[in-house]
Amino acid sequence: MVMHDGPPVPLRFARPGAAPKARTAALAALRNRNFRWYWFGLLGSFNAMQMEIVVRGWLVYTMTNSALALGEVSAGFGVPMLLFSLFGGATADRVRKRNLLLFTRTGMTLVSLAITLLITLDRIAVWHLMVASVLSGSFMSFDMPSRQAFVRELVGKDALLNAIAMNSMAMNICRIASPAVAGVLLKVIGVKGAYWLIAFSSMGIIFSLFMIPPGSPMRVRSHAPMMRDVVEGLRYVRQSTVLLMLLVVGLFPVVTAMPYQTLMPVFAKTVFNAGETGLGLLMSAVGVGALTGSTLIVSLGDFRRKGQLEILAGLLFGGALVLFGLAGSLLPAMGFLLFLGAGSSMFMTMNSTLIMSHTPEDLTGRVMSIYMMGFGLMPFASLPAGALAQAIGAPLTVILGGGILFLFLTGVALFQPRLRRLG
Repeated sequence: MVMHDGPPVPLRFARPGAAPKARTAALAALRNRNFRWYWFGLLGSFNAMQMEIVVRGWLVYTMTNSALALGEVSAGFGVPMLLFSLFGGATADRVRKRNLLLFTRTGMTLVSLAITLLITLDRIAVWHLMVASVLSGSFMSFDMPSRQAFVRELVGKDALLNAIAMNSMAMNICRIASPAVAGVLLKVIGVKGAYWLIAFSSMGIIFSLFMIPPGSPMRVRSHAPMMRDVVEGLRYVRQSTVLLMLLVVGLFPVVTAMPYQTLMPVFAKTVFNAGETGLGLLMSAVGVGALTGSTLIVSLGDFRRKGQLEILAGLLFGGALVLFGLAGSLLPAMGFLLFLGAGSSMFMTMNSTLIMSHTPEDLTGRVMSIYMMGFGLMPFASLPAGALAQAIGAPLTVILGGGILFLFLTGVALFQPRLRRLG
């Protein structure tokens, strides 16, 4: 049993006899036919997401030449994430997750197609991108919690760690290749052609979900009042000081450090004078580091002191972000982004793993929805980051964010030894 201040729950990953399974190859989860379909669909979805970050950022900055506008478009994504994520988590705990994912993924694809058509017809405006961001955030507030719970439903407890690792690796593969491809496509076929490819790539997950049976082996809850489910999840988190601590630590870099992603077009176009290709290379460098970090986590197996590694990874994240802000040219900046990507990937992997380890199965959607609400704050953090970059410059803005994160985690390491001992 896991010892914490909330109700005792079974430990999901670390148990007698589990260590050999934790050390099996990451490809082991692909032996599950349904997860195999889902994983290949995720590749298309992650590819579309990473390409759109680059292409949309370039489009907005080209149209406005404003770092603040980049933050404003990103902020539209965060409003519904904050408003609806709790209800998305409660919904994920009570319905067939495959059907819910079909609904959310179809909705996001239609939004992408609408933007593509507006660009094709030369009618696109910044406010269209803001509305699309709000709609995508609304769908994502239901999508993200159900995705976490759906993986557990597909593979069961024994292969869960492998499945989570596979999902992380799929995302990081796309973080390497997709931004570079997007940068090249912007140069060769322009924003319009790139957006058409993004729309088609996002359809892959819909096809994959249709190949998975709709039935759920888990108990479907549909009669209890929705608000009661939401309150139950909030009450559980409030009673567990371990979960509260993990959620706060996981939230902090989202607010202070993650907004660097929104400012990438500014670095590529204005700071480094590297253009569209440079933007793709910068984003891909982050992806290479992230894939390295997630691969390292998989190779470590079921080790102790996961909390200690989380803190060390966060310190690497913050320190590398400071050095990136100090870089004066593209090549050293890419080198620092490799370490930034590794640190941020390991930090988020360890944080989400520890949260799920201290959460009972029937509350997974609701607890993870609270965790995902933190990511809804990232666009809001991008708004002041964009304004700050407009006033003092993008390099100094990311230096401040990375420095604050480094100091915060140093304080956590010194004054919260309980986190260091979590395993």
